[in-house]
Amino acid sequence: MTWLLEPSDPSARYRTLTDLLGLSPNDPEVVATRKCIARSAAVVQLFEGMHPGGYWLQTNPRTLKTVGDGVEYGSFGTTHFCLAYLAELGLDRTHPKAELAAERYLGLQQEDGDWYKHLSCLYGYNIRTLIMLGYGTDRRLERSIRLLEESVRADGGYLCDLHATKTSRRRTRSCIRGSLKALAAFAELGHAYWNHPGCLKLVQYFLERGGIYKRREPQEPVNKDVQTLMFPFHWRASLVEVLFYLSKMGQGKDRRLDRAWTLLRSKVDTEGRYILERTPTQSAWKVGKCGSANKWVTLYALLALKAAGRSVSI
Repeated sequence: MTWLLEPSDPSARYRTLTDLLGLSPNDPEVVATRKCIARSAAVVQLFEGMHPGGYWLQTNPRTLKTVGDGVEYGSFGTTHFCLAYLAELGLDRTHPKAELAAERYLGLQQEDGDWYKHLSCLYGYNIRTLIMLGYGTDRRLERSIRLLEESVRADGGYLCDLHATKTSRRRTRSCIRGSLKALAAFAELGHAYWNHPGCLKLVQYFLERGGIYKRREPQEPVNKDVQTLMFPFHWRASLVEVLFYLSKMGQGKDRRLDRAWTLLRSKVDTEGRYILERTPTQSAWKVGKCGSANKWVTLYALLALKAAGRSVSI
């Protein structure tokens, strides 16, 4: 806890005080810490890269195409990613630059609440981000929430237009990456949505596969992503995300998740810190070196364990 609460990282300290230790936003220590966030190196660097119009551009190193002023996105440094990073860091719409970027991005939303090709790994991700930024009751976000509710498939998961066109939408299996971002959205929406039929189906989609394993080959993880501790969160699916979202929704003690919990505990060091195993090389937010203990991965691992009511020393 001394490590997580170091003043040198006010965002990790703030999230630890509020999310893990449960201190009130009005607690003097919390208020003082929050005031330091906007001046922190991570936030300053993100805003330095923001276009004055309220968006972030990035050039794809493979195609050399620059994107970011619209809904198309690049490798972890364009607008919807940067908004998510600011939300993780503890900022919200009360910061003028964060509000400028969020309002502009909401202005790109389509009539049905989508942003681009019905990618649930995009709109689910955005729902979580915008709630964290303070847009939970915004009518524009309500359109995206309706899309989320209406888009769950027969198998309980989600699939975007991009992948559905490869074959029949009915026959194509859901995408675990997009399904996880939908789960993230439901988890952030709170109790009022957790009994929604679509949410219940989605929770079962993950529980029936032990969180991260193949349904037909239950000894095999769905892919390499789901075995790793990855941060910041993006369109890939990682172990700590699956366990955190399910636990937040009251499913953390389900015995079908035991193997996933065992895998998580295998990644802790002798001081109780968790190791960052993967981070996007082109991310606009540099969170640390792979192979080293990481505050953000540790924080989310502890949050998952706490929400699940499993043994955790804080």
